[in-house]
Amino acid sequence: MFYIYLSAVGSGRSKKEAKHDAAKCILKRLNELGVSSTPEPDPDEIVHALSVDSPYKGMLQENAVGALQELCMTHEIQVPEYKVIGDEGPPHAKQFTIMCQVSKLEESAVSRTKKQAKQLAAFRMLNRLKSSLADVLASTAGEKDGPSESRKSGEISSGIAVSKYKELGSHTLGGRKTVIGLKISEYHLMMKNLDSVLLKRLKDGNEDLKMEAEDDPMGVLKRILEELNLDAEFNGIGTIECDQKTILLSISTSLQSVVFGTATTEEEACKMAATNALEHLKLMSS
Repeated sequence: MFYIYLSAVGSGRSKKEAKHDAAKCILKRLNELGVSSTPEPDPDEIVHALSVDSPYKGMLQENAVGALQELCMTHEIQVPEYKVIGDEGPPHAKQFTIMCQVSKLEESAVSRTKKQAKQLAAFRMLNRLKSSLADVLASTAGEKDGPSESRKSGEISSGIAVSKYKELGSHTLGGRKTVIGLKISEYHLMMKNLDSVLLKRLKDGNEDLKMEAEDDPMGVLKRILEELNLDAEFNGIGTIECDQKTILLSISTSLQSVVFGTATTEEEACKMAATNALEHLKLMSS
């Protein structure tokens, strides 16, 4: 019986990773020294032991999960969701598959640990967003810089639209999330799941509510938006006819809904826009 004392230093991002690296260094040194016992081990087994890949091989150095979360929040894109969709292999060599979903986009990755698979999936999604959706990211960044000069020039001087907007609610459209990865052919399906008792009554032809909507479309619209937890915003735009006023009404549905109203006064134009918004919600949620 004899003893051999060897030491090795391993490095890694965690204790487990450094321990694995140190053990691999010891195996390599034993092989170089030609140390063997009786009976002599099969050389193929030594080679196999030395060729085992570390479960930490290929680990990302940066925090892709955090970077993706920050990008989505900065550009008002739906925050990423992660889901384990695969778990295969023996207990000592598990392979995990994690799916990362942002809005309608999906990316997946496989690794020896859930944490690594999540990082890899986030990394792939991050690269996909940066490379293929540059136009979307640029447009949302532009919105954060503030309104354009053309939009400023079209604001209503009298403040009637502002007051009407306050009647609908005090929130802004800042909470609206940009929808990405959605086919144009599916746009009309985005509002199918709007759940509002008042909107359902309006679609069912409730006479009392129908008459109320004709007399006070702003009030009915406000109550429906409160049920749906949606915001609205009025904006004025220039018109060729000097005696006509045109008002745009934006609703923070996903995708954003925009209707307009035209009348001889700004107040009537706002009322017309609200009426058109009710018709739009009825149609798109049917």
